[in-house]
Amino acid sequence: MADPLSITASIVGIVAPAMHVTRLLLDDLQKISDAPTSVAILKEDLLSMDMALQSLRDVTDAQWKSLGWASVDRSKAVMNTCAKSCGIFRADIQKWTRHSDEGKLSWQDRANVGFFKQKRIASMSEQLRNCKTTLNAVVSIATLHSSLRHTHLTEEVRTMVSNKEAVISNAIAGTDRQLAEVKARFEELNQGHQQEQAETKDEADERAQIGEEQKTLDASQKLLEELLKTIREEMGRKEAQKAHMPTVTFGTGNSGLQIGVSNGAISGVTFGVRST
Repeated sequence: MADPLSITASIVGIVAPAMHVTRLLLDDLQKISDAPTSVAILKEDLLSMDMALQSLRDVTDAQWKSLGWASVDRSKAVMNTCAKSCGIFRADIQKWTRHSDEGKLSWQDRANVGFFKQKRIASMSEQLRNCKTTLNAVVSIATLHSSLRHTHLTEEVRTMVSNKEAVISNAIAGTDRQLAEVKARFEELNQGHQQEQAETKDEADERAQIGEEQKTLDASQKLLEELLKTIREEMGRKEAQKAHMPTVTFGTGNSGLQIGVSNGAISGVTFGVRST
């Protein structure tokens, strides 16, 4: 197990290269001045992913420890797999636009990117959104889980936690849907490939991209499930503590003699006056 004092440093050590490859891909896309709408959407998703990565640097060592080592390791896995997918996709973009120069798509490349590669581009956007949602959940739950340990359990706190649980549950459901879609694409690729023929370069590239996408989604799913488990366990502890807290009830009367024990100083009490 790594030195707990180096958790933040180890996270930043992965955030930095992940941001680097994300920005390289974004820079390549921004150089295409007349790109299709799908590419413009992808650029927005890359910007959102970059912000999610930056926000991870604000999570403190204490908050990482509060989440636990499983969440730390799975957060690293999500960043690594997503960064690798961005690297693979960047190589694909460079290949798809090899006939173009000075940021303007040639008619061949426009047809390729604007029509034939639409599914790949949309899939990459979905993957980036999933990574962004997952990493934002890490930051949100890290802050919430740390504060839960130092706050009283109230209805307001219960509502806040319930809302966070709903967000994570929805993210898990979305990841399940994406995994099913990835599996369907993989099966479609296998069915379309004739065994007696050698696999084309495009088919091999698509297979690699689908494989990385599946790894990223698997990592996201495990991390989201771990976050949900962590917050539910903490709420269970808070509920148990509240259930065992001693309470003293004197009844509903406000007159007559009521007996209790106080080991501290008593002030602000006037004797000889009975309420009516």
